[in-house]
Amino acid sequence: MNSNNKSISFCGHRILIIWILCLFGLGLPITIEAQTKPASKGEKVFIDHADKLRYDQFVMPDVQIATGRVKFRYKDMILLCDSAYLNDKQNWFKVFGHVDLRRSDGMRLTCERAHYDGMMQQMHARKNVFFREPGRSLRCDSLDYDMVSNIATYFGGRGTLVYGPSTVVADRGDYNTKTHDANFYGDVVIRSPKYRINTPSARGNTETGVMNVIGKSVIRTAKGEIVHTNNGTYNSKTDQMELFGHSTITSPQRDVEGENISYNSTTGDAEGHGNVKIVDKVNRRTITGDDVVYNAKTGYTEGHGNMRIVDNLRKRIITGDNVVYNAKTGHSEGHGNVKIVDNLKQRTITGRDLTYSNNHEAHGEGDVDFIDYKRKHAFRGDYVHYTDTVAIAYGGNPGPTVKDFSRGDTLFMHADTISMKTFHFNTPQMYREIYGVHNVRAFRTDVQAVCGFLVINSRDSCITMYEDPIVWSGRRQLLGDSIKAYMNDSTIKKAYVFGNALSVEELNENDRFNQISSNRMTADFIDGNVRRADAIGNVLVVYYRADDKDGSLIAMNYTETDTMRIYMSELRKLQKIWMPKADGVVYPMTQIPPDRLKLPNFQWYPLIRPLDKFDIYRKVSRENANEIRKRAIATPPRQNIIGK
Repeated sequence: MNSNNKSISFCGHRILIIWILCLFGLGLPITIEAQTKPASKGEKVFIDHADKLRYDQFVMPDVQIATGRVKFRYKDMILLCDSAYLNDKQNWFKVFGHVDLRRSDGMRLTCERAHYDGMMQQMHARKNVFFREPGRSLRCDSLDYDMVSNIATYFGGRGTLVYGPSTVVADRGDYNTKTHDANFYGDVVIRSPKYRINTPSARGNTETGVMNVIGKSVIRTAKGEIVHTNNGTYNSKTDQMELFGHSTITSPQRDVEGENISYNSTTGDAEGHGNVKIVDKVNRRTITGDDVVYNAKTGYTEGHGNMRIVDNLRKRIITGDNVVYNAKTGHSEGHGNVKIVDNLKQRTITGRDLTYSNNHEAHGEGDVDFIDYKRKHAFRGDYVHYTDTVAIAYGGNPGPTVKDFSRGDTLFMHADTISMKTFHFNTPQMYREIYGVHNVRAFRTDVQAVCGFLVINSRDSCITMYEDPIVWSGRRQLLGDSIKAYMNDSTIKKAYVFGNALSVEELNENDRFNQISSNRMTADFIDGNVRRADAIGNVLVVYYRADDKDGSLIAMNYTETDTMRIYMSELRKLQKIWMPKADGVVYPMTQIPPDRLKLPNFQWYPLIRPLDKFDIYRKVSRENANEIRKRAIATPPRQNIIGK
């Protein structure tokens, strides 16, 4: 028997039966006993056993038939079966009944029948196919193996692939034994200790742990995440997910939704593109936008397009076209229609470009509006820089504005530059000063003002004006070198005019004014009306008397004195005048000399007066401003209004 054995050449990964085909020249219809001679070194194939080996050229041309406990052996591989058809000319074989192919490295294939096509180099195993090797196994109904491409394809019923701790169940699939790439189709179920996937089809790599699902798919991870996607990739080794098209991720920690999502539960990274929504349940944050990058562990968020970040822990809301936010440090940055709402500090900031840090320092450019509801003031300008202790605003069109609503009625002020400084911060004695520099115009319902330099002090609600100040209240106008006004919650309380003081009150009669000029002046107000006025030094007075019955003017008093004190009633009627010594004349209305109608330094500026909160931006030059100036005026105090 051994004399008839042939040596054959075997190359590469060609399956065991290639060498079996070289035995077909032995086609003798005799019973072959099992060989006891061990396989020697080289390329020899042995028929260890077959109960019968026959050949009939007329019945099955070129085919040898081996039956009864057939056993082939080549090197470390053994094939067992009940019967086999061997065709050496066409280079194919078929094996039947308890087919069992084994290799010493642990690889084993069992089935009920198999067919090998040597020309195509393909192996076909059918019925109860079970393939296994160390670390992986496959059970299926039908298996085709292409030795050129190294691809095994299974079909014809549910197949089960097990690799390591993972299991894939599918109607059909293919697997590359070299690259370990795999494709699965038809109600695919993938299970591992870290996840479970249900999908119509999947493709991946059993070595890298990367799996791509296509079609309406659900991924459930051991961490409690549930993923719904139509096209997604999951790496079980790194926990990295790449989801395409509209996808959702829900978990006990966070929910992610968007058109295209990159997500890693281990690192905390999440990235989405297209209608993205991230709900961080642990850190109580919600992020929406067109393109979003987020890390749950660091709190870092960066997004573009319709961004909105709601941080419920820090009580902060940020919106804008482009936003960067770090919840750990509190740093916020936005570009394009940005709005930052700090509910903890009770602040709202809007603008084109904004930054806002955890120490509550804000910087903005481009139509910036900063509102501090706790401190009850607001800054607006093309450029705004704000901290708890200092602030500045300037630039833009119509220009910077400050609003102070700490005392009831809101005060609106415009200037070329507006700044603020805080003293004794975070102490019971804390107060703020707000400064307006150049072209200052202010409006409040009961009082309006214009000047070149203005200071508002929150400690005593005092407004101090320098550089040609004018103050209006009702029908009254005050002018002087500098003016101080103390405010109540809704009205003016007291006013001081220093240097070249002039008080003018417009009467109902045309071109008639009550007038007082002096070196300095004080006035006390109740409910916005003057109840007492003191004029000191070089006092000149023009005062009209009115009829008690109909209020018509009946006479005019012209008085010159050194000091004068006037008391008014609630109805704005004169009650009493006190003067130490005076020279005066009373003129009937028809006998008033023209040169007595107005004092020498009389000025009346109705066109300069701010009419409402929108009129503060109007620039109006003051004519004849020097006419009331009879001596050099000290410049206003220039302070370090920015501070350190």
